[in-house]
Amino acid sequence: TNMKSFLALLSIATLSSSHAFHASAPLPIAASSRVGSRSTSVSPQSQDGDASTIDTSNAQSPLSNVATVFASTVAVGAILLSTVGSTAWAVSGGGLDYAGIDISGQDFSNASYKGKDFTQVLAKATNFAKSNLQGCRFYKAYLVNTNFEGADVRGVSFEDTSMDNANLKDIVAVGSYFGQSLVDVKTLENGDFTDATIPPKTLKLVCDREDVKGTNPTTGADTRDSLMCL
Repeated sequence: TNMKSFLALLSIATLSSSHAFHASAPLPIAASSRVGSRSTSVSPQSQDGDASTIDTSNAQSPLSNVATVFASTVAVGAILLSTVGSTAWAVSGGGLDYAGIDISGQDFSNASYKGKDFTQVLAKATNFAKSNLQGCRFYKAYLVNTNFEGADVRGVSFEDTSMDNANLKDIVAVGSYFGQSLVDVKTLENGDFTDATIPPKTLKLVCDREDVKGTNPTTGADTRDSLMCL
């Protein structure tokens, strides 16, 4: 939202500068002649038949106006940009999104964060319940006690994360990528892990868990079948 406001203000500044340029530009003249360094123009004859000469030697050139407009726009843009905090820029969808910051204990539930970058985020006990996290990146994130119950994490990267006691109940993890920490989560009950990428040794340990059971309420997939557990 902050970034959108910045872009809107910058557009207004550009339009204002452009208006100033057109307003200050010299009007077209009928004919002109140049003698040495002095430039003159001849206006249409008056009703009395006399011609009047207009001295334009001191008129500002269009190129000078263009330079002025450009400099003004850049200056205004720099001022506006300085008012947008680095954190606001990060979480607005550009830059690094949520990567590398501490969002522990915060409520991210029932919302859409599709495609956001949570690389190396510190999200201890953060609540992502029933949120759309499709395509997000949680590489090397700290997800201890994090709540993903009912979340849509299709295609999400969970490699090299710490997921001790994380709640994955009812999760839709189709095509997601997990590391060894999957065995440390609190529960996998009713999860859909169809086509998920899990290290073979980790998968064997996961399949031995008693909570690998149930049916996903969103997709209808059987949890054990989705993991291809025997």
